[in-house]
Amino acid sequence: MKRRLTLTLILLSLGLSAMAQKEIVRYDGTVHPVIATKGSWIVGGTAAFTGHDNANYNFAVVSGINSVGFHASVAPEFCWFLQDNLGFGAKVGYGRTMLDAASGSVDFGSISLGVKDYYTISQDLSLTAFMRYYIPIADSERIAMYVDAGLQGVWGHSKESDEHTGAVVGTWQDKWKAGLVVNPGIMAYFSKHVAVFASLGMAGLCYGRVSQVHNQVDEGSRGSFSLSYMLDLTSLNIGLDFYIGKR
Repeated sequence: MKRRLTLTLILLSLGLSAMAQKEIVRYDGTVHPVIATKGSWIVGGTAAFTGHDNANYNFAVVSGINSVGFHASVAPEFCWFLQDNLGFGAKVGYGRTMLDAASGSVDFGSISLGVKDYYTISQDLSLTAFMRYYIPIADSERIAMYVDAGLQGVWGHSKESDEHTGAVVGTWQDKWKAGLVVNPGIMAYFSKHVAVFASLGMAGLCYGRVSQVHNQVDEGSRGSFSLSYMLDLTSLNIGLDFYIGKR
């Protein structure tokens, strides 16, 4: 009888030990699953491309649109987990946008506004250092919410000009922005080591500055400060993460 009781206690202790390795103890004594274990890595990111080619296209009050353009962006990221479900990482983003509008007009009754031979191109580079924490949903080991909070810096350059006259006419701008950002998101594993995620830009405290040169003669600048707390659907990002580690 004593041997059976001893064997039972040993097996029970081993089971609790294995469970402790896969779960985190909450403040109230309960546990929830581990989404990313201590010492593991997550690498992934987002990529997007959109383009258009309008030929005498009409839309609502806009008519006679003749334009071509595109927007491309890529943002790889990596994260290392110092503790279960708690990691530190970085994200690098690059985006490029071009619009060449040969013609187009907007009509509001007796008011008409037109655009002709307008060309703009811009690019920006961003770097974000963040802390990430996973919160499992309904004690699931595959689906979790998470929050990224960290520091972000952005540098960009743009040019707006008339490319069809051959003259040096236009506005060149350099811009930079730095601040604190908070991005909530949700992720789900659809295989053992691959997850899909979606995140939103929700809050930020940023300062930025723009320096410009117009027609290679006139100079100007503008500074801005922003404090935001809102769900911005235009900042929705959807991408893939690859989990490197034992699960």
